[in-house]
Amino acid sequence: MEQISMNTKERSGKVSEIAGNMVSSLFIITTVIFVISIAKLPGVVDAFAKTPLLIISLDGFRNSYMEQNITPAIDSLFYCGTHSKYMLPSFPSKTFPNHYTIATGLYPAWHGIVDNRFYDEELGAFFKKSTQKPGWYLGEPIWLTAQKAGLKSAVFFWPGSENSEKLPNYWMKYDSSTPFTSRVDTIIKWLQLPENERPTLIQVYFEEPDLAGHKYGPHSQAVRTALILTDGIINYLLRRLDDQGLMGCINVIIVSDHDADSITSSIMTKLQCQHGNNYLMYGKDTVPIRFHYGGSSRIGDIIISARPETSIFLTAEQNESYTRLGDHGYDNRIDSMRAIFIAFGPDIGMNRVIDSFQNIELYNLFAYLLRIDAAPNNGTDGALFDVLRTLPTIPMTAVDHPPDQCTNMINIKMCNFSHNCPVMDDIYQRCPMIFYSSISASKMHFTGELCRINLCDAIIYFDRKFQKTIMVEGIIRQSIWVQKTNENCVTYIENVMQINLCETPKNDSYSVISLFGNLDRYNTLDLARMIVPKAFSDGIWQYILSTITEYLTKYGNMRFFSGPIYDQNGDGVRDSDDQIRDGNPSHLFFVFMWCANSALTDYTLCKDIIFHPYILPLKDSNLNCLDPPEYLHDNAVRMRDIELLTGMEFFTDRSVWSNYEAIKLRTMLRT
Repeated sequence: MEQISMNTKERSGKVSEIAGNMVSSLFIITTVIFVISIAKLPGVVDAFAKTPLLIISLDGFRNSYMEQNITPAIDSLFYCGTHSKYMLPSFPSKTFPNHYTIATGLYPAWHGIVDNRFYDEELGAFFKKSTQKPGWYLGEPIWLTAQKAGLKSAVFFWPGSENSEKLPNYWMKYDSSTPFTSRVDTIIKWLQLPENERPTLIQVYFEEPDLAGHKYGPHSQAVRTALILTDGIINYLLRRLDDQGLMGCINVIIVSDHDADSITSSIMTKLQCQHGNNYLMYGKDTVPIRFHYGGSSRIGDIIISARPETSIFLTAEQNESYTRLGDHGYDNRIDSMRAIFIAFGPDIGMNRVIDSFQNIELYNLFAYLLRIDAAPNNGTDGALFDVLRTLPTIPMTAVDHPPDQCTNMINIKMCNFSHNCPVMDDIYQRCPMIFYSSISASKMHFTGELCRINLCDAIIYFDRKFQKTIMVEGIIRQSIWVQKTNENCVTYIENVMQINLCETPKNDSYSVISLFGNLDRYNTLDLARMIVPKAFSDGIWQYILSTITEYLTKYGNMRFFSGPIYDQNGDGVRDSDDQIRDGNPSHLFFVFMWCANSALTDYTLCKDIIFHPYILPLKDSNLNCLDPPEYLHDNAVRMRDIELLTGMEFFTDRSVWSNYEAIKLRTMLRT
């Protein structure tokens, strides 16, 4: 096969000559390859002492490109292996941050490559893609993990692979003009090396269709041509593997780092309240938790996230000189940023489709396929086990047994100033059945002294060490959800807190809300009272309460969770004990939950659960002046995000959810 240059002009000419023949012939060739290779699988798996793993990156390969039906070689892999509905990149959805996230399993804020270009005050320099100096790339990439386990690794272009501190055994200095076929030929040569020299891990990077998408836009004929080229290279790889008798002997994973979208073309004060028309602006303390884009000094004080089809420039000159018709870096959750994931090989399931996931989960899968121990990362162990042909035993999560009761007897008293308080003994103490919880404290993340208060329709989780409520969990029933609460009624439970919270300081800028919302009588408990900015109480909190009223009418009874979050630096991880002890909450979380196909009763849990989790910053303003529904959507999170910030774990009842089902529920991000 003729070598195809990466030079844009040369590539355009050559592809136009061969594209027609390639499209007509690729599917037949690929089908023949896989009929042969599948038949070989039982016999050739033993050709290697340890099954090699080949990781391929197709830069900017948008998930929706598969709908164009011009990539028959890649399409055929769907039937011979496993693919996801789509894969979510990490924020910002750019090349260098996401390639290094794929390699390390860390969010960009954790591995240090927070953008394609950024400034580091400690190093006193701007990051450049070509840099090989130490100090920029943090974390442990998979090629280094493999080396530590005694395996050899080889990388043919990958962000971070030329870093002097973290070099693979074999690596290539980046040169975009290197023909794609030469890269494939080198992979084959590596696989044919003697066992003591052969790499078990191989990674390779291809620039297309990203280059074409940037220059001509994602919907251009140039991108279609680049897709045909990319598919041809995958077919060439498959043919070479088959010719050398290697098909069925190696595990292959094909991913993309992000997708692309079209472009149309005091600072905080000037930028705020644009209603999200062209961009969203955040301070470090208001960035959505789902971005995990905080805690790094390399991230600026102001984060501007452009809307799709929008680009942002520092100067008019930059705007005038900008010629791209496609770009990326947008909110990683939007459709046009979705990437691809395809895998096949002797350890990979066949003809299988899995749910979407975020690319932080890939590193653990790589480590498992290599049979090596993973370095610490942001992924969840077992999240991608459904990719595997044989489902391994799911790792049991280390959770504590249910916490002790905070008090032997629940004795509820009214605060001195309270009046017109209803009698509460009956509703709290004479329960017809026990309310069962679906959460536990994580031994890994919870450092306090947890106890619980079991009520008829709810449980309060209290930390004796910090004298603070961690979370409330309960059932919202329409019969006890009131439209207006009695602010003159505050109650407390004896022998729980050292000092009850009957008295709260008066301040026109702040209000008091209940973690129980408008749940009658429960909302009077001082343990569930939180001081929040008045703008929060009068704004988004009122919208949440009205939404609950609508949901009760639509879905019937609902389960809920709510509580304070301590994350002052915005890194998505629970603050230190000292910060929690001495500080105030930075956010509040709230989760709605109901059953999809069965009525949620007061005392049972359902398998077909639907849930909407949110983490909301406790601020006195909504910088972007978003409408409440959009503001909630912008601050949606995974249940796993709440776990990391509370030290608790959800979906722990194994009589309802298996270990694997629980992992999927905990790591799901609704788009």
